[in-house]
Amino acid sequence: MATRSRSRKKSRAKGGRHSQQDVRGRLARPSRQEVKEIAAKRRLRQNLYIYGGGAILIAIVALVIYVNIRNTAPVGEEESFASQGNTHIQQGSASPIDYNSTPPTSGPHYPGLAPWDIYDEPIRYEQVVHNMEDGGVIVYYQCEDSCPELREQLAGVVQPYLDSGRHVLMMPNDPNWTGFGSQSAHRDMEARIALTAWQRLDKFDEFDAGRIRAFIDRYEGIDHHVR
Repeated sequence: MATRSRSRKKSRAKGGRHSQQDVRGRLARPSRQEVKEIAAKRRLRQNLYIYGGGAILIAIVALVIYVNIRNTAPVGEEESFASQGNTHIQQGSASPIDYNSTPPTSGPHYPGLAPWDIYDEPIRYEQVVHNMEDGGVIVYYQCEDSCPELREQLAGVVQPYLDSGRHVLMMPNDPNWTGFGSQSAHRDMEARIALTAWQRLDKFDEFDAGRIRAFIDRYEGIDHHVR
């Protein structure tokens, strides 16, 4: 009896060991097909990381190039002028400055700013040059008959910028206006419309809302104070 009991225990123990080994073998040794599938999935993930990262890098480079082109390429037929400096002159000084463009795009100016708004009366150049130094864009119009239709068209473009707090000012340019001095405070800009920013000028005769918005979007908000 004792002999048979020991035999049964040995048999059960032996059978148990085989079962555990079989389980461990199945867990530890995937088939060749499974190995291939795991490797393929790993390569796919690696490729996704590589190509995805490359696509993001390309997008970033393209954005940087676009922004640089946008900030340097001219709009329409605009001109660029050398800076005439940022010197402050006495507020209210009536002696006209010899600016290098009409309307001016830089140079000596009053220390105070004109409020960002739409004006029906001219403002001295010396005042609004400071507005441009502070990142503003000036929209001028010049007509013998005050051109109410053109004024309304321009105001329709400018007003939304003002409503959103942007630095834009619109006013008439009048070569016959003397301001508060004895000499003409404005010069003939030889166009019905002029857009000015610091060292930038675009003049044209036919209303073009897209051209005006492009100029404002390009130059408004760029500070030009000497640091």
